[in-house]
Amino acid sequence: MQNSITKAPVLLITFNRPDYTIQVFEKIRQAKIKKLYIANDGPREGNIEDQKAREEIKKIIDSIDWDCEVHTLFQEKNLGCGWGPANAITWAFENEDKLIILEDDCIPSLSFFDYCFHCLEKYKNDTRVWLISGRSHHQGSKFFNDSDYIFSHYGHTWGWATWKRCWKHFDMRMEDLPKFLKIGGAVNVLATEEQGKLYNKIYEKLFHDRENLQTHAWDYQLGYAILKNGGLSIVPSKNLIHNIGAVGTHSKSETSVHKMGASEDYKIKREPKFVIVEREYEILHFNSHIRKIFGFMPLYRKIIRKVKRIIGF
Repeated sequence: MQNSITKAPVLLITFNRPDYTIQVFEKIRQAKIKKLYIANDGPREGNIEDQKAREEIKKIIDSIDWDCEVHTLFQEKNLGCGWGPANAITWAFENEDKLIILEDDCIPSLSFFDYCFHCLEKYKNDTRVWLISGRSHHQGSKFFNDSDYIFSHYGHTWGWATWKRCWKHFDMRMEDLPKFLKIGGAVNVLATEEQGKLYNKIYEKLFHDRENLQTHAWDYQLGYAILKNGGLSIVPSKNLIHNIGAVGTHSKSETSVHKMGASEDYKIKREPKFVIVEREYEILHFNSHIRKIFGFMPLYRKIIRKVKRIIGF
């Protein structure tokens, strides 16, 4: 499979955590990625530790010792954990039509890269498919009995890939949300009314709090762009990303998603026969994961927790 695949460039999004960055970077080194984009958000004003972290990250970049075309973006000012990643992705897509995207706390397995390479090539012209996710929360479930990946409206961005044809629809401010909600919004798309109403509520809160919540998020806005266009995500049968962003700080539970390791023995051998949503899978994922995150926690608390994870509080 690998020999016939056109390799894709990787975008690594960083800020002030060189100790995390080096772990992701090492996997990129092992994969010998041929083209690498590295974006670094600017230090917060007057924050000496941010400035020191930037210098450490520059040293990591300088340590590249394989054949690799490198492009860097060092922001002058701090854009934050919403506009920072969004601008970084837009910047990389100025020169690319496909990207694998990693944040500095998302350690991929080597299998993740081949998986992304394969799917990016296979579905490059299939406008139904918008996101290739490295996360899999239900390994070993019946939904993967017949294929090594499935399609869902739920695709997480802790290690993912997409195309420029999809990212061009991204709108940080979700300007057309009122029209979307007026005709029913997510209720018209997701498997159950409960799911649709919850996501309508999330998007509405983001839309009306543009100077606070919205500036601290970008992935919810991406999810909205995918949802309103009827896009699907690819979910692998095994988890391929180990997220270390909450280790020892915000997650101590043995059942936490941060405890999920990244599989190194994943290969695509069984392709799905149809590009259709596994609705029963979506109900399971909503009840066991999404509802726990949003159903019992106000959105502002979820985003604040995310901000603290990113800036290292």
